[in-house]
Amino acid sequence: MTNPERLDLLQKALGRIYEMEKATPGSLPLISIHNQILYLIALISGKPVNKAELGEINLGFIAMREVESQDAEAAGLCYKVAREVTLMKSEPEFRA
Repeated sequence: MTNPERLDLLQKALGRIYEMEKATPGSLPLISIHNQILYLIALISGKPVNKAELGEINLGFIAMREVESQDAEAAGLCYKVAREVTLMKSEPEFRA
């Protein structure tokens, strides 16, 4: 997947998570996913972020535990993002 395609996926996932956050304000798992997606957007956009934090992304696990039972589409987007994170970890431009 190209970086523009990744950004599109991240924007879609962020939108779904945002809708869930509106329905359940203060949900720590959703806030965590939201922040992880914002980090990924910044990283892919070339903004100055700590690339080592890519290894700490765990939104797929959180989605499995917290999102899947509430919103299958949001969980599916999170799983796609998690797959991209796995690929990004092996790409030189994203290594710390």
